[in-house]
Amino acid sequence: MPYDPHKELLPISEFAAAPFVWIVNAQVPVKTFPELVAYAKSQPGKLAMGATGFASAAYLGSQLLAYQTGAEVLPVNYAGNFSADLISNVVQLSMSPAAQVPALVASGKVRALAQTGKRRAEGLKDIPTVSETVPGYVVDAWYGVWAPAGTPKDIVATLTEAWRSVASKPEIRERLAALSAVAVGSTAEELDALIRNETKMWGDVVKARKITPAQ
Repeated sequence: MPYDPHKELLPISEFAAAPFVWIVNAQVPVKTFPELVAYAKSQPGKLAMGATGFASAAYLGSQLLAYQTGAEVLPVNYAGNFSADLISNVVQLSMSPAAQVPALVASGKVRALAQTGKRRAEGLKDIPTVSETVPGYVVDAWYGVWAPAGTPKDIVATLTEAWRSVASKPEIRERLAALSAVAVGSTAEELDALIRNETKMWGDVVKARKITPAQ
């Protein structure tokens, strides 16, 4: 990026977060996420994983899994939707946005194993998080609010409280839950910590897995 977000932006609040869900074709002989990890480790690269590019959450999620557990899958990149190939077992698994998962599971051809957020999302309470068995594994699509650097502290504080108030409203939480998302309403300090932690985590993964823009 042509700017440094740590220097040029001031965190206001993490407003909401939406997890992804690890799903497998029903023919894959696993029913839990620990079983998936063990199966992938026993047969490295055998499971083909649908993704929409090397910068996609699914691809990066697979690399984080390999980095943390040693479980290797084979990413297969698609230009668009690959649900039909997942249902027909052309690819065996994916890490899909939570909102897309109920329809896929309803087909009877796909099994949901674990969601990737810090907490179980409303509407997905029966699906465990990955971090319940792989501590530290969190891949959220999160949504934050920032202000330009130099914004007076009192204005930052006012904006933070306003966004936290919005996130706490029952109607907002219900609307987000319908989208398989979670209202967060963090403090500015919590959003700053999230950014710094994720910057370090993904930097470590990219270096360890030798991920390059050319991919």
